Amino acid sequence: MERVVPWRLAVIVLVAVLVMPLSGCWNPFAPPGGDPQDPVDEGFRERTSRENVIHNLIRAHEEMDAEYYLDCLADTFEFWLYPDDVHADPTLPWYWTKATETEIAEGMFGEGTDIDYITLTLTQYGDESEIPAADPLDPSSWQYEHITDLRVYITVEDLQYWANAGARFLFSVDPNETASNGADLWEIAKWHDIAISGRSSHDPEDGEEISFGRLKEMYRN
Repeated sequence: MERVVPWRLAVIVLVAVLVMPLSGCWNPFAPPGGDPQDPVDEGFRERTSRENVIHNLIRAHEEMDAEYYLDCLADTFEFWLYPDDVHADPTLPWYWTKATETEIAEGMFGEGTDIDYITLTLTQYGDESEIPAADPLDPSSWQYEHITDLRVYITVEDLQYWANAGARFLFSVDPNETASNGADLWEIAKWHDIAISGRSSHDPEDGEEISFGRLKEMYRN
């Protein structure tokens, strides 16, 4: 049998590697189960479920995308601040509306922001609660509580903020828009800053502890 010279073997392998993408043939170098797949980027999801709204809320914070963040909120949206924050600072309102939330989103996520990046984890705490509508023909609202792990990094000032309390979301069906297939779309009607017992203790290395409302207030005009 003819002996294959090493340099000729290297040429054969190189030619095979270059030809495979063009020929669409079997890849002998692929791991068992087929060629490796690129990770799927799910992007922002249609708001056909409350879980999809939470997904978009997290992604909008991490991508610092004001448009998609505001898309999660109802036109009648209300953000209710943590009561202890209001008692400590009487200049704070008990709640604000989507108009104020729009100003905050533009300040936090806009071109002139001092924020470098954000990470957000929301972990559901307990079961969701159904809240029937006053009219039996109207859809119910649903209330969820989540433990918050929000980290905001401002490198130029060497600052890091950490919010690790809780958020109570009230979801309702969007009365103005439906999905492409006619299904209901969901949105956040109310968001309350709340205290949740058993939350993780504050570690100074995680940054300055702050409530979600207090952080938003920093970017309120």
